[in-house]
Amino acid sequence: MLVDSAVQMPQALIRDEQVVDGLQHDIALEIGRRVGRAVRFRVVPRRRVDALLLAGDEADLICTYLPAWLPGPLQWSRPFLDDGELLVTARRRAPPQHLRDAAGQPIGTIAGFEYTQVAAELGAGFVRDDGPNLEGLLRKLARGRVDHALVGRSSFEYLLRRGEVPLPLHPPLLVTHWRASCALSPHASLTLAELDAALAAMQADASLARIVDRYR
Repeated sequence: MLVDSAVQMPQALIRDEQVVDGLQHDIALEIGRRVGRAVRFRVVPRRRVDALLLAGDEADLICTYLPAWLPGPLQWSRPFLDDGELLVTARRRAPPQHLRDAAGQPIGTIAGFEYTQVAAELGAGFVRDDGPNLEGLLRKLARGRVDHALVGRSSFEYLLRRGEVPLPLHPPLLVTHWRASCALSPHASLTLAELDAALAAMQADASLARIVDRYR
């Protein structure tokens, strides 16, 4: 199971290159239990995910992703996890009413991440200012290096609930909503049918909902 090194809670808690907690951790262990497989995690930079899955000799899958983020010929599971992208803006600036209100202004983004819908809507007006992760983007906002940032909804709300957002922000603007899936290597020993059956069972018996509730 691959885990993107840039993700943070509630997606994954990474300590010393080991995944020890989070949605991706718990979902992977539950999938493994249902298909009778041991699970090993490998933390890698986002830019390496596609190549490792296509090769298939070091990794089988990654979860909570979208096909638009990994364009290679991978197998995709049924969608199962709601999430989205938010545009957050520091209160020192007028709140945008629409995404296009931020066109031409630097927007904090995570290095290696594809913001497909934002890029399509803003075109040349999408001015990226990359950081390593969500906490890095929030530090840029707090220091005034950018006035806007694109953040994953679940991760941002997780920090907000814990009082870990370091500056006052306007109410976030929902930019995109999606239901994430798992990407399976074409060479994986686990079949797509097995993966989909495990996810369907997790949804049917509410074990997936219990995992999600654990991080709310």
